[in-house]
Amino acid sequence: MFEWLSTHSDALQVMLSGLTALVWIIYLQVFLISFRRQRRPEIIISLGAGAGTKASWFVANLGLEPVFIVDVLVRLETEQGTTEAVVTDRTEMNDRELNNPGEATNQGPLASGNFMSIGTLDILLHRSASQPIPVSDLKTVTIVVVAATAARWSLVGASRQYRVSFDEEGAPTILATKIDTDQIRSRAGRRALLQKLESRLG
Repeated sequence: MFEWLSTHSDALQVMLSGLTALVWIIYLQVFLISFRRQRRPEIIISLGAGAGTKASWFVANLGLEPVFIVDVLVRLETEQGTTEAVVTDRTEMNDRELNNPGEATNQGPLASGNFMSIGTLDILLHRSASQPIPVSDLKTVTIVVVAATAARWSLVGASRQYRVSFDEEGAPTILATKIDTDQIRSRAGRRALLQKLESRLG
């Protein structure tokens, strides 16, 4: 046995060196994946604190890095078609005397673990157009949040779609079409967000 080991010591040493290198490569790969996952933004959109058109939409940052909310958009689908509007500015606050100008917008930083309310359906419809779409005309409502992070040079985002249905008395019920929020991280998705913002610059 010892004679065999002595004879093949060079080959065994090469194999052990290769095995050690492989272990370190795998360890480094796991570390990099974990590091990227920790720094990956995770924006959650939810609906609660009420029922029907009085329920509020919330945006939460579950990533480990703070994000800056750049824009909030709402996509409204009716029998006549689909319209999209920016609802970042809290226009319902225009007639109030504010101590902090930041209260007039949903734009701003959102720390890790924090959340903000972006408004109810009634409020978002009011912000979306000079002549708001009647709730009774709605089929779906999609909330799109555009954000920037210090960890990335480009924009990121999230979206969630809700279905609007009505009971026999015409009272609306708003339910999400999926259990989770869609994260917009792909290159194509981020490019689309950038194009939306650039289109507003003219």
